Amino acid sequence: MLRGRLHILLFAAISITVLLISYFSFRYLYHGAAEKLWASKMESGARESREIGRLLEQQLQSGLPQETVIHNLQQSIENTDTQGEFICMYNKNGIELCHPNPALIGQKITDGNSMLQSGNAIIPFSEAIAQQKSLGGTRSFPEAKNRSSEIVNIYPVKGSDWIVAAHANIEVLQTELSSLYNQFIICFLTTAIIIIGSCLLLIRQIYSRYEKAVSLELSTLNEKVNILGGLNEQLAKLQQENASIPLNPDKEIARKRIITYLKDELIHLETGEIAFFFLDGASVNIVTHNNKKYSTSLSLDELMKQLDDERFYRANRQFIISLNCIKTIYIYGKNQLKIVVSPEPEETILISKNRVSDFKKWLDR
Repeated sequence: MLRGRLHILLFAAISITVLLISYFSFRYLYHGAAEKLWASKMESGARESREIGRLLEQQLQSGLPQETVIHNLQQSIENTDTQGEFICMYNKNGIELCHPNPALIGQKITDGNSMLQSGNAIIPFSEAIAQQKSLGGTRSFPEAKNRSSEIVNIYPVKGSDWIVAAHANIEVLQTELSSLYNQFIICFLTTAIIIIGSCLLLIRQIYSRYEKAVSLELSTLNEKVNILGGLNEQLAKLQQENASIPLNPDKEIARKRIITYLKDELIHLETGEIAFFFLDGASVNIVTHNNKKYSTSLSLDELMKQLDDERFYRANRQFIISLNCIKTIYIYGKNQLKIVVSPEPEETILISKNRVSDFKKWLDR
């Protein structure tokens, strides 16, 4: 149940993150592409009107009559598509000289025909033609004419009163943008689904491996805890038995007391009073259960030969510990044991991996 809820939350978090990032990226890319398309139409219209205007200038300079030049241009643009982009030509009075639709030739652009917005300036289209200047902008029509707006670039032909105009239907351009928008939407959704699916699959594989590793580690840890629990139970039992059962009187070699000195005073310590022996540099010290410290001239090896091996154990090179001083046994590292005794020494008492088995046997006597 918990795993299912975790997967649902993970799926929701990844989905929301990917969708938000993808959405804002999509909006940025789409607006950037739309602006570039708009600028491209403006630039291509200005270039087209300029190139045709210069071509007409060259024809006039070569001596061709104006009627011939107009006729040639009309033939080249006649019956071309007026729904998208087209070229036409006016004179400075706004009269159509050339148009893809021959029926419109001779018509005049009146003041109320349309408005041209170029930058921040808005002027009647007829006035823009009369000025005979290169201009580019958006041409809008009154609602009564029921015509869509256009991108218009005009270029005056030198040596004449002609104005070449390149038109681009904004409605057609918006259709292109809608198509571009739909392509972006499809790409956005496809990419988002692929990213979400890939992330979930990858995370699930990683989580599965992690779960297996944790499960194996927990299993190993449980085994160690069980072993350690058994050792501590045996230790408590032995300490209880040791407190109630006197030492074996038949063991004559086992020391019952140790003679030591405290300043000028000769002291004999019962072995039952001793918590542990430890090596400090070159000298061996004795620590009692009530945390008193004495010294002895005997080495740890000599002491271990003389002490009761059922009560005392050589933990390592530095310590001989009494069974009754042991408080807790911990698993240390992979194969060692850490012994916590009372009173607590300055150094940690560790049973090496080579002596763990022997230590267990000593506890299990």
